[in-house]
Amino acid sequence: MSGRVGDLSQQQNEALEKFKNNIKDVLQPHMDDVFLLKWLRARSFNLVKAEEMFRLNQEFRKRQNVDNLKNEFKVPEVLTKYFTGGLFCWDKEGCPVFYDPFGQLDVRGMLQSVQCSDIIKFKLLILEEIWEEFRAQSEKLGRHVEGITLVIDLDNFGMRHMSTQGKSLKLLRSLRQNYPETLKAAMIIRAPRVFPVLYSLVRPFLSEDTKSKLYVCGSKLKELLLQKIDAHYLPAYWGGTATDPDGDPKCRSKICFGGTVPKSYYSLSNESAVTGNLTTATVQNGSCLTLEYDVLVPNCVIRWQFKSDHHDIKFGVYMRKRSKNPGQKGEELKAVVPPEKHNCHKVLAEGEVLCAETGLYVVKFDNSYSWITSKKLHYNIELIVPSKETFQEVKGAAGQFNTDQSQDK
Repeated sequence: MSGRVGDLSQQQNEALEKFKNNIKDVLQPHMDDVFLLKWLRARSFNLVKAEEMFRLNQEFRKRQNVDNLKNEFKVPEVLTKYFTGGLFCWDKEGCPVFYDPFGQLDVRGMLQSVQCSDIIKFKLLILEEIWEEFRAQSEKLGRHVEGITLVIDLDNFGMRHMSTQGKSLKLLRSLRQNYPETLKAAMIIRAPRVFPVLYSLVRPFLSEDTKSKLYVCGSKLKELLLQKIDAHYLPAYWGGTATDPDGDPKCRSKICFGGTVPKSYYSLSNESAVTGNLTTATVQNGSCLTLEYDVLVPNCVIRWQFKSDHHDIKFGVYMRKRSKNPGQKGEELKAVVPPEKHNCHKVLAEGEVLCAETGLYVVKFDNSYSWITSKKLHYNIELIVPSKETFQEVKGAAGQFNTDQSQDK
């Protein structure tokens, strides 16, 4: 039995009645069986765990003042203009669809413009809107509508989107715990080669049920989306026929496509949210700082952030394949990120490189060209290793990330 209204076993029905009795002190009129069963399903009908989850949610709602957010929280303009995503129409089963061109989100610019607490409140407003849409669609169609279809476009996605992964994953976990059983399906389109790394990072924060709802669309993007969504409800940008009244194929009146956040929105007090904990070192005049990383599996990612106090510095990444003969040094170092001077005393430098081959990778901060001036440097370098085994559980074109990366644009 699915554990939904109209499809309950005797044991599940008894659990529902006990659950109602256990939480009767906090029950509210709008908390019908459809609503309460979400908490039971989220904890596999374990009454103790479901009650704990539910009561923590009630505390969370009071703490975040969720019931009054719509009237009392003034959404910062930068969020409405540049934070990607939006509800647009429905899938073939009448469930709402949320499109998120997440690859276009300027994560660093956003975090330098607003507090994380503002982003959380903004996301809570969206989730409340989604749950209200569930109720409206249920009334309109005369049947229960309980889940949302996500279309996540990762075109232009890079590891810079995960530069503040700790905050992002904390937000993901919080939303999952407080809005259970919201996701019907998540269709990931135009995923980049670094997607396995991204999945490895977020996987521990996903329930088994959520993992089963993920689907990676490969080259047959349009066909797969049209299997789930009627053409007149699918924006023309993604292969449908829907447009805005002015003919915009992206339907930007409903869906925000992000873009670079203007620096006029930046707040100096938010810089630490972007840079996080950086290591500080002094690169002496005429010398270099080198950091070595032994990459044992292909398709790892090396990503970096760095800035200096007053001067530029040259930065590059090099690689040497291992020798097949023990005791031999192997090939000479070759540049995979050509050395280049960065004015990192003015703007934070950040980026990533996909390590397609195994071998020794060397990150070099080069100050050899400066005979007089030492450079004080603040940096963070990470080696991120994808998990092939865990990625195999994702449905769809998972195999493409190990070989062919061609996809329809």
